Amino acid sequence: MRKRALMLAPLAALVLGLGAVGCDEPRADALRAGCVTKDLKWKAVVLKKTGKPGGYRTGRLSAVNTGANDCVFRGFPSVLVNVGKGPEANGRGYGRARPVSLPSGSGVAIDLRYKTAGKAEAEFGCLVESDSVWVTAPKDENGGVRIPVRDEAGRHARFQICDDTVRMMPPRRMSGK
Repeated sequence: MRKRALMLAPLAALVLGLGAVGCDEPRADALRAGCVTKDLKWKAVVLKKTGKPGGYRTGRLSAVNTGANDCVFRGFPSVLVNVGKGPEANGRGYGRARPVSLPSGSGVAIDLRYKTAGKAEAEFGCLVESDSVWVTAPKDENGGVRIPVRDEAGRHARFQICDDTVRMMPPRRMSGK
C-alpha cells in the first residue's frame, strides 16, 4: 500500500502542475503550434492622417485565426511593401514581441508607423507607394500572402512610405472577436 502511494504522488504532482498552467501562460504556449500564414485572415489598414506633413503616419496590420486549432503568434510577422521589382519598404519590429495565444476565431493586431510625404516628397513622390502588402506569419517558412490595403472605412487605400522601413510595434491580442 505504501509503495502505491509513493508511486502515485509524483503522478499527482505532474497532473496538478499541468492543470495549474493557464491558457495564456508561456508554459502552455510552448506546447501549442505556431500560427501559419494560411490559417490567418490578414488585413492592412491605413489610419487617418494626424500631425504635420512630412511626419509619421500610422497603420494597423491584423490577423484572425481562421484555422480549426488554437495557435500561438510568436514574434513579428514578415512585412514587405513594394512596387513590383522596384523600391521596397520592409517591416522592422520594435520592442519585445511576446507570444500571443490565438484560439480559433480570435485575432492579433500590430500597429505600424512609417514616414509619409513632406513638401519635398509631395513634388517628386515617395520611395514606395503601394495598394498591397506582402505578409508572412512569424517563423512560417511556407511563404506569405499579398493583401490589399484599406482605409478605416474599408475603401481601397495606398501606403505612401517615404523611407525603407515600416516600424512594427509588438503584437497584441485584439479585443473581441
